[in-house]
Amino acid sequence: MIVNKTDTGYEFLTYTRGGGFLIRLILSDTGEESLHTVSVRVPFSIKPVKLKRGTIKKAVGEEHWHDFIQLKKRSFKTMLS
Repeated sequence: MIVNKTDTGYEFLTYTRGGGFLIRLILSDTGEESLHTVSVRVPFSIKPVKLKRGTIKKAVGEEHWHDFIQLKKRSFKTMLS
């Protein structure tokens, strides 16, 4: 999983097991969360989905979330976790 600082918050990036999709979990500076599923092999788009607060924390797990909090505290722009 890769975590990047963006202009409007943070994005958590990972590929699905088969590599057919890129999963982007977006956490905005305002606390809004969304899921963006990007097709890698077939040219079509999937509408982004708004998530409930706390969904990203549950999805990435406690260890990755702890790493993310450390990233924020240290003001890093990118992290591979």
